Amino acid sequence: MRDPHVKSLRYRVLSSEDVTFDQPPPVEWDTDDFHMILEDNVATFEMQRHYPSEEAAREAVEPNLRRWQLEAALRSNRVEIQFDFDAAEITDRDPPPPGSTQVIAVTAIGSAEMFGAVKVHVTRNHYPDPPGNFAVSPDVESMWSRYQQYLDGREPLASMAYFCLTAVEGSTGIPRGARPEASRRYRISERVLSKLGDLTSNVGSERTARKLPPPTGRRDHTGQEIAWIEAAVKALIRRMGEYAYDPTHTWPQVTMKDQDLPPLP
Repeated sequence: MRDPHVKSLRYRVLSSEDVTFDQPPPVEWDTDDFHMILEDNVATFEMQRHYPSEEAAREAVEPNLRRWQLEAALRSNRVEIQFDFDAAEITDRDPPPPGSTQVIAVTAIGSAEMFGAVKVHVTRNHYPDPPGNFAVSPDVESMWSRYQQYLDGREPLASMAYFCLTAVEGSTGIPRGARPEASRRYRISERVLSKLGDLTSNVGSERTARKLPPPTGRRDHTGQEIAWIEAAVKALIRRMGEYAYDPTHTWPQVTMKDQDLPPLP
């Protein structure tokens, strides 16, 4: 009786308007599920566990590709790497008599999830590092989606950042006054959360504000404030991803003096 086993999956790195890779060295990545080598814009995943179908193997690999895509995008403020499914090699663990092939099929159907970003082209001589302690939860996906809309010019800064702030606070399950618990749970200083709340609620002009601020706050954000809000949102997304990866770990606290947050006057 046939006993199919997915030996490997292959994905191609897509060229894009944003990033070109110019002769980067190979990258390897090991998990309990696979050993991967990315070379010449082809990522080959040798499966370390038994998967009886292409679909099952892809379900093990593609969430990791999404982790890789999103963490790299957070590091660089742009999509750094995208993958397109190319083929699966499926063998037989209960092969026919000697002399018969053990390869059941090599398939090439469908594609991995991809996403776009700002259209400023760069050339890289290395691939992004595979993801570290970072997982993609529904909150991470929704926050990244709003941040990407902002990068693409499809959403104002203040409404995007306020959504991300409320996503963090709302994830605690506390209907009102969730900020202290969000600060404690995710180890993000209340000063950071409060400053983000202030800049997204009390600053902005009639053109840019999330809601109309009081007369004294009716001005556009300064360049420093814009840079700080962008960095703070990315810090929140990253921390939510780290917490999703391991909610028991004591992560370093995100504070106003965090190296990834530019100074404010």
